[in-house]
Amino acid sequence: MSEILTKIKKKINFQYGLNRQIEEINYILSQKKTLLDDKEIDELTQEKHNLESQIIKSKLSFEDQFNDFIYAYEEINKAKDINWLIDGILPEQTIGVLYGASGSGKSSLMINYCQYILSKINEVHIIYIDADMNANKLKQIGIGELIKKHKERFVYAGKQVTNIVAKTQELLKEIIEFQNKCSRKKYLVVEDSLTLLSQKKNGFLDTDMLYKYEKQIREAGGTVILIHHLNKNGVFADSQQIENFADYTFLVERNDFNNCILLKPQKASRFDIQPKAYKTEDRKIIDEIDFSMANISLCESNFVKIIVDLLADGEMNQSEIMKYLKQSSFFTKFGVGEKKAIGWLEKWAKNAKWSFEQRANEKNAKYFFI
Repeated sequence: MSEILTKIKKKINFQYGLNRQIEEINYILSQKKTLLDDKEIDELTQEKHNLESQIIKSKLSFEDQFNDFIYAYEEINKAKDINWLIDGILPEQTIGVLYGASGSGKSSLMINYCQYILSKINEVHIIYIDADMNANKLKQIGIGELIKKHKERFVYAGKQVTNIVAKTQELLKEIIEFQNKCSRKKYLVVEDSLTLLSQKKNGFLDTDMLYKYEKQIREAGGTVILIHHLNKNGVFADSQQIENFADYTFLVERNDFNNCILLKPQKASRFDIQPKAYKTEDRKIIDEIDFSMANISLCESNFVKIIVDLLADGEMNQSEIMKYLKQSSFFTKFGVGEKKAIGWLEKWAKNAKWSFEQRANEKNAKYFFI
């Protein structure tokens, strides 16, 4: 080895050694200080100052020193706008998670979204990997017709094989190649469900492998949606990193009172994802409905409908409304007291379902109107 190279390596190693010694002193002074007397603390502090004085400072300018870390205007100005497969729900080139209890409607919701995307965006190709449902169930929910109608643009996988996890990983690697080779096509991959299709370690999801190929699909320009379950106690199943590593997440809930499925944003990151609600009939989605109305109990929903109908005929004060509710047996039928009803009147006024004003010339009576 040349003399200059040996000299430079020695210099570099000396600098590394200084930093290691300083870190060790910092640790002792912060974590083990109670074991030291005052003299030892002073000596260690002085030694730290001596070591710091020997550190070679960078001769680079501030800009050059942090050039790889600081954004330039051009980099931000040229950044692509966020594109959506479905506005407010599915942003392109992301990894998203839909999770909820068993039977909450996660798969129904995702299949409904697939139908919408296939009918609206011709360049999107969907590959749906389903480890939950058999062929009879798929026929029942119309997957066969969807395959027939969209042919090459909709692929439905998940037939039982010897190792479905390994087969899924192989398929994901192929999708990366597809997306890299053809940028004009936009691949959307749905994994249903994550627990059944991901690699395990000691019985749990292998977090070292979590999203390994999904990230590469995203980098190539594709989009990935993962469906995941809450456990029997209603707690996020398996590793919390499933949510932490995702770009955004939704909680899916079923409101049996109103026969609807609720989509509730949990982790949004930089994406403006929105809450949604869908009316169901025979457990099939038939229409999108107002989220604020769907995300309430049956008695509150009926209360809102009654008040809207009442105020459609003209304004009423609070006493008149309470009198009507009592005469119509609303309180008895739904087990709701007047205090709760008054709270709902004010809540939905704030939510702009109707308006109200307090009139001083009528003994501060509250009038409600649309």
